[in-house]
Amino acid sequence: MADDDTTRIITRKNVNTNETKQMVSAPAVEDDDPHTRIFRPKAELNSANSSQTNLTKPDSFDSEPVVGWLVVIDGPGKGQGLKLGYGVNSIGRGPESRVSLDFGDEEISRQTHAMLTYDTKGRKFYIQHGGGTNLTYLGDSPVLQPHEITGREVISIGNTKLSFVPFCGPDFEWKA
Repeated sequence: MADDDTTRIITRKNVNTNETKQMVSAPAVEDDDPHTRIFRPKAELNSANSSQTNLTKPDSFDSEPVVGWLVVIDGPGKGQGLKLGYGVNSIGRGPESRVSLDFGDEEISRQTHAMLTYDTKGRKFYIQHGGGTNLTYLGDSPVLQPHEITGREVISIGNTKLSFVPFCGPDFEWKA
């Protein structure tokens, strides 16, 4: 068996041969078996790098395709990119946020500071207030109700400025 700090790809027993396939420290493999699981080391899950932790935490949306990104353009975390998924993307400083901005900006709410939503039917993105006392700004205007965004807008949350970069939209959508 592999060490605890080794990534393992484990598949279920083959019904026909009763063999168990196990690959240690292997690159990603293509397998049509829906029961294949990738187990990552705990050190990788608890990385000191917050953006990496956001991408690998067990309850994250790793299996979903990316629909866009938020890129930190000013403030703590400058240069970091954070993936957006289908539906509502809660944005906050805490680990329970789908998009965790835990780079040291204490002005960002731990829980949902803002929400960025991708509407798959309309193929549009919306930014809205998260419900707390701290405001979110789109450019220089406070976001007090849902507002459609199309790309390259600057969103200010606490002392952090983010640029919204869409991937999905009117011209592209992942096929089911």
